[in-house]
Amino acid sequence: MKKLFVVLAAMVMTLSASAFDFDGINLNASVNKISAEIAKRGYVYDEASDAFTGMCQGTQIYMSMNWKDVKEAGKLGQLIVDVPMKEQDALSIVTKMFNVIYHTAEGGKANVYSVSNDGTTLEVLSSSKGIRLVYSTPFYKK
Repeated sequence: MKKLFVVLAAMVMTLSASAFDFDGINLNASVNKISAEIAKRGYVYDEASDAFTGMCQGTQIYMSMNWKDVKEAGKLGQLIVDVPMKEQDALSIVTKMFNVIYHTAEGGKANVYSVSNDGTTLEVLSSSKGIRLVYSTPFYKK
């Protein structure tokens, strides 16, 4: 019984220490692997918006990547997801929901959430077209 508990505890710790996934894409993988995973999911490059676009859980989104401001070459610093929303109180709606799901990141900055044990954070911003979600990985050079 004790061995079973130790094995289960190790499995839980392994799962909780894993990297953050966005739509099943491991954001701590190499930029090449992340790009391949994005393409596999049907996202296509949209020149007009200079971003990948596609459907995520039934919603049209636009994704761009920051792989320049990184601590380690070949890694992703940030994934920026633009979600079109027309509601005037969209930021308030989204942050209320995320306040229930996630803990605020260290420092207590409003609208910044700790989304993974690996250090990935999510910042929720308002944009001219709706909501912008900025996922900053542990490789992001701040």
